[in-house]
Amino acid sequence: MPLAPRPTTPRGRKIALKVVLGAAIVDAVFLAGLVVALVTGAGGAVSVLAPLFVFGYVYLLYLTATGAMRGTWGWRYFALVAVTLGPAGAIFGARRMRAEPDEEIDAGARPTRKEQRKAAAERRRER
Repeated sequence: MPLAPRPTTPRGRKIALKVVLGAAIVDAVFLAGLVVALVTGAGGAVSVLAPLFVFGYVYLLYLTATGAMRGTWGWRYFALVAVTLGPAGAIFGARRMRAEPDEEIDAGARPTRKEQRKAAAERRRER
């Protein structure tokens, strides 16, 4: 199981949210399949999809708790995922939090390698 990376930068937080969002989407597919299997009365499908959904839910709880312990996000995100039974809260919370780092990344964008070389050449000429 991949861990959410440490959020040393806004980019790291964005990557961690992508991991949670991906796990939430997969768990949502399992939940949708489970609901359809329950409605249609397919007992065999329910016996397969129910453990998959529970595993995905526990994995989402693990990812959000790990992120909260590392300081990537607050414990409210973990509570949101726990209360909404997984995918819905994880997707909603991740989408709201992903909007925040975009502004930080744009504000503190690192220069490209070409811009770094150009600045270094100008500093050498000034000497």
